[in-house]
Amino acid sequence: LSADRKKLGETTEETGISVVINRENGETTVYDGEDAVPISALGRLAAFQGKQVLFQKIREAERDKIFDEYEQKLGKLVTGIVQRSEGPSLIVNLGSGKVEGILPRSEQAPGERFRVGERIKALVKDLQKNTIRVKITLSRTDKERVSQLFALEIPEAQDNVIEIKEIAREAGYRTKIAVTTYDANVDCVGAC
Repeated sequence: LSADRKKLGETTEETGISVVINRENGETTVYDGEDAVPISALGRLAAFQGKQVLFQKIREAERDKIFDEYEQKLGKLVTGIVQRSEGPSLIVNLGSGKVEGILPRSEQAPGERFRVGERIKALVKDLQKNTIRVKITLSRTDKERVSQLFALEIPEAQDNVIEIKEIAREAGYRTKIAVTTYDANVDCVGAC
């Protein structure tokens, strides 16, 4: 349809042009009203235009899939491998080669230095979808990261026997956590 629009210079709704793709064998047929038009009549540029539209739709579908997957991981810990640095920010591979997160300098603890190939844990802090790809912003300084780490390491925190009330943090220097429990048999400070 986009090739027809380019060739005819008007909208296909007005001219009655439609395209039918046979899903069994991939054969494409262009109809002008009731008459079948040979695709070769559209020319080489039409094939190129169709190819571009198809690849664009595939990229959009991949982007939407990544966005939906990481929307569920927002505020959760993810593990990745440092791929490269772009200025003060790090680019982290989050699994398959196509998903990358960015760890800005402002979200890194002072004095933290990472080498390419090093495995790190970070919190998915922000998610934005733009025309080309999904921008995943990671954080290693957020208070919620500490809470997620405690949930991973301490079974009582994972089972909600211990509740984290408040976290005060100076990333890279110190962290203070206020915890409580409603079970008299559990020493919440000792468990943490």
